[in-house]
Amino acid sequence: FVREQSKYISLYNKREWVQFEDAPLTYMASYSGRFSENIGAGLSLFQQNYGVLTTFGGVANFAYNVVLNRDSNLTFGLNAAFYNSGINEGNVVTNFPDPSLNNLPSNSILTINPGINYGTTFLDFGVSINNLVSYNITSSEMIEDNPEQSIQGHIMYTGYVNSRGFFDESKFS
Repeated sequence: FVREQSKYISLYNKREWVQFEDAPLTYMASYSGRFSENIGAGLSLFQQNYGVLTTFGGVANFAYNVVLNRDSNLTFGLNAAFYNSGINEGNVVTNFPDPSLNNLPSNSILTINPGINYGTTFLDFGVSINNLVSYNITSSEMIEDNPEQSIQGHIMYTGYVNSRGFFDESKFS
């Protein structure tokens, strides 16, 4: 939501170590944008393959902006993520049945991540809590002592280019 005025559709593909078979591979599709003067939202779907391990899921984002005065605002954001990870049995190649593969768990996780951003004319300051709430749907329990839980901060400067030609009225952050 911060400094964005348009709606976007993004498609993303990342292929690592392409010379190796079953190398890491990521797909993502997302849609985001403002839906009113003070509300922004987005939705992303993704899949990551690491050899025989596959994770797929989605992230829904919501942001609400409060104008404090002409040159400053406060934006509250929340995203909810769902992902499922486990073995992709279609990628497992064995000469005989391997019972140890049946013991590897598949997990479905739901996470909640809130954040806040204070913006001035050119500067933004924000903080978010990653994985504030993490719930394992497979085992029906909250994840305690989550090593992925963290606090993240950011500072961003946004400038505008006033020139002629291709870069006229463009911005950089």
